[in-house]
Amino acid sequence: MSEFLTFLGKLLSHLEIGLSIDHFRSGSQSEHELAARVLNEINGFLYQRNETLDKEYMSEFHKYWKHNHEKILQPCIGEEETLKVAQVLENIYSNATIRVQLNTLDLKPQEIANVRFFTAIQDFKIDISAKTNPFELYRLNPHFFEPNKILKNELLIDEFLNRIGAESQRDGRKIWMQRAASLLEDKYGGLAFNINAAHNGDVLEIKEALAAPEKYGFNQKKADMFLRDMADLGVWTYKKNIEQINVMSDKNTMRIALRTGILKFRIPLLASYLDVYCYQYELVDKWATKAWRQVWKIWDTISQNHRPATPASIDYFIYRMGKLACWKAPSRRRCPPSRPVGRKWLESKISQDQLIFNENRYCVFENICTVERKILNHPMSISRERSTGWKSGMTNEGGGGGIQS
Repeated sequence: MSEFLTFLGKLLSHLEIGLSIDHFRSGSQSEHELAARVLNEINGFLYQRNETLDKEYMSEFHKYWKHNHEKILQPCIGEEETLKVAQVLENIYSNATIRVQLNTLDLKPQEIANVRFFTAIQDFKIDISAKTNPFELYRLNPHFFEPNKILKNELLIDEFLNRIGAESQRDGRKIWMQRAASLLEDKYGGLAFNINAAHNGDVLEIKEALAAPEKYGFNQKKADMFLRDMADLGVWTYKKNIEQINVMSDKNTMRIALRTGILKFRIPLLASYLDVYCYQYELVDKWATKAWRQVWKIWDTISQNHRPATPASIDYFIYRMGKLACWKAPSRRRCPPSRPVGRKWLESKISQDQLIFNENRYCVFENICTVERKILNHPMSISRERSTGWKSGMTNEGGGGGIQS
């Protein structure tokens, strides 16, 4: 039986209408004629506009997916798994203080705050193994991070973006830099360091002031990252609502949430080709944050626990676990049946990274991730607006069209 007929057979089994694939094989039309008609219907439903649709939708499926994706995927938090994860983290945090590891090159707190403020806007993923340390950029050219200089020199912004490798969405990123610089100049004396004191150390008040992505580039995730780093680097001390700094959901924290089972869905996640306008991605992003917050909450039920003051305080450890232990490729994962990490490799890592692995040199979550969950992958996102985004791929009933690189 061909791959297409096997596919139709599986669809029929889910529909439970009492028909078998033999019914179609014995019909008058050829398999290829049947395939042409079925694929045309699938293509039309998934990716083609028609005159009856509102302008906001690119297809009938888009409309259906927008309104029904959450019910279809049915996200939930694994309560038993969150406690297991919390117990593992308690064992680690009871013996170690884990913080963001960034070499700030002995810069002053005011300088550190401005560097992180402008790099956080760009969602620049700073890693201790990254080739470019943004604090070195400050040493190279302090004007990159000085609001009054940014507002006077657009070419300075271009050079900065080139230095950090922020090539995509250039026009939008430049606007973020200019508006964020104006914000610091107008309200905080040109120093991001002053933001905390201006809002009396109130985390929610700071997030409300910053999290306006259409203005300054800070969404909730970037704001959480910035606030976490300001605390971990000893720049700010908060007075109120510190528990409101969330884990910053990314592909690493989402992937580990799925594999540990603290976040569950009815089915494995769809490929990005089907996630029209990224409703699935946004759902997973939101629920991964919820799941890690639940880990943090249930952690407090453990007797004499060493839970950190905020959910975001576990983000860096989980992020590094995703980078070092929980890869997409099975051969590179640090859990059975793959090989454990080498002793010399492990010894070459900083002490915080070594804590990711147990005495067997496997990931500390090896006994939590079940076999069927180890294959689960994080969702991918396709932009709505870019030249290769969903809107550029919109087509009509004339066929063709789609996203191109």
